[in-house]
Parts: sequence; C-alpha cells; structure tokens
Amino acid sequence: MNAAHHLPRRNQGKPGELTLAIGVSAMLIAPFVLAIVSSEDERYAVLTEQGVVANATITGHESEEESYTDRKGRPKTRMHHYLELDYDANAATSYPDYKASGQIAPSPYPANLSTKVEVGESIQEEHPIGARSPVVFVKGDVATLELVEQVETATSWTYHLWHYLAMGALFVAGLVMTRIGWRKRLRRGQTA
Repeated sequence: MNAAHHLPRRNQGKPGELTLAIGVSAMLIAPFVLAIVSSEDERYAVLTEQGVVANATITGHESEEESYTDRKGRPKTRMHHYLELDYDANAATSYPDYKASGQIAPSPYPANLSTKVEVGESIQEEHPIGARSPVVFVKGDVATLELVEQVETATSWTYHLWHYLAMGALFVAGLVMTRIGWRKRLRRGQTA
C-alpha cells in the first residue's frame, strides 16, 4: 500500500482537555437553567403582589387530546385538562389580604365572566361541577387567572427545590471536573 491509503493518526487531544471542557460547560449550564426557572417565578410574584382573589364556580370540565410526534418521529398523544369557571372580574380582595385573613370580600358591583383554565388531571377530579374555588388574577388580564391552590403550590419553597439541588450538584460536578482537567493539563506541562 502506498501512503495515500493510510488514514491520518487520530488526534487524541491533550490530557485533561475533555474533562476540562465538560466541567466548564456544566458550570455554565447550571445558571442558565436557573434563569429559565426564575422567569416562571416572576410570573407568580406578579400574581401574589398585584393579584386579586375571587370565588369561582366550576361550570364544566373539558379534556383535549393533542397529537404530536416525538424526536424519533413516532406519533404520540397527550391530554390537556381544563376547568370551566365563572368568576367576578370586579373582585376587590388583594392576594396578600386573602392570605392574611382567608376571607374574600364580596364585590359591590359584580361582573361575572366565564373562562377556562388548564389544570392537571388530579385537580380536575378534585373540583366537581358546581363546586366553588378561589382564583387569583391580575385585574384586566384574564390570561393570568389561576386557582389559588396552584399559586400556593408554585410559590412554596419546595416547588423548585429539586431544580436548585440538581443545578447545584451539576455546578459542583462541573467544578470538580474542571479542577481535575486543569490538574492533568498542568501535570503534563511540568513533565514536558
């Protein structure tokens, strides 16, 4: 065989190079994931600071099946569950006042509106038609409406705990891998 048929020698890279790259990447990914999670927290912060609470009557249940294809091209379906609600758009009890007293003051000029809100299947089963449940929303913005129990769950300290623990562990693992990779590179430099 002549030299034209030989494959070039594979570049192995420097010792510790891959470990160092993975470690630095892990350290950089963790804060970005936490930034994404905190954007959801900001939405709930607006609800808890500026939101008003009203009693809503569940007028119906709705479920929709959504079809999609996964990354491998296989057809999949998922269910979306909704509660249909009637609530007073002129509610006057702020969310902080509701949290302090647990009471919802009746509106002097009620304006009943109907909407639907997406919930999990278990929440839909817990709220039969005709039941009443408190909802929180920012006045004038129906898109922010959520059940009070959903807001309380999402604003509890345990809701994002696993995100913070996982990203903390990823950052520490990245830090350790960066240190190991850096030491391998330094050791190679001293022996050369």
